[in-house]
Amino acid sequence: MRAKQRREVMKTMRDHFRAVRGTTLIEKPDQGRAMECVAAHAASNHFLRAGDFCRFADWRFVHRARLNLVPLNGSSSWRTGDRRCRRCGNNIESLAHVVNHCMRYTSLFMARHNSLVARLKKAADGKFEVVSENQAIGAQRLRPDLILRRGTTTLIIDTTVPFVNRMKAFEEAADEKRAKYEELRKEIAAEHPGEVTVFPFIVGSLGSWDPANDVLVRQLCSRAYAKLMRKLCVSKVIGYTRDVYTEHISGVRARHG
Repeated sequence: MRAKQRREVMKTMRDHFRAVRGTTLIEKPDQGRAMECVAAHAASNHFLRAGDFCRFADWRFVHRARLNLVPLNGSSSWRTGDRRCRRCGNNIESLAHVVNHCMRYTSLFMARHNSLVARLKKAADGKFEVVSENQAIGAQRLRPDLILRRGTTTLIIDTTVPFVNRMKAFEEAADEKRAKYEELRKEIAAEHPGEVTVFPFIVGSLGSWDPANDVLVRQLCSRAYAKLMRKLCVSKVIGYTRDVYTEHISGVRARHG
């Protein structure tokens, strides 16, 4: 066997065992929930080698959080004792509760959400007209994050940051957004004939990029900027989520607004 052939054999073996390890992790009932979403797109792990746009504190937090290894009262099903949220008294202080649902951190949740909207608006700048931004519109007075228009094309964009609980969580979040804005889509299509599309924009609270976002991003900006935008969105969400967790544990405000 020649040297080139030996290298090919070794590469094949490494790829095989790498795939087996990844599949084993994703299939785990607890730790695999977030990892299934993380593995769906390379942007979710863009910071692994160089740490681009990622604080050291975020790096230390996100890997443990994705494996559900952060210390919380309700993070492990086998824990005994009081599992209630130390801040609001919710029955179980799970990671999902802390970083997505604990009402004590509503302002940080909103800031995290708005950071993604701002990034989308910047990506569309110069290419689309901003018709509406978080304004009540239509008969139902709904408030989509952005309505963009270029010629006869109208995009209704609404952003959400769900907790990562397998890809089903992304699919359910997207379906909910489309159903919510379907009547508004029909109203706008009647007033402005052309293509009107509802685009859910989803980034998981632990920095998982929904592959379905790429359809929207390709319309908004160039391929080069799209690559940068994915990294910035993922890193920004991880940063805010880590700040929520830190404030929850320490009681000290980590970030303002």
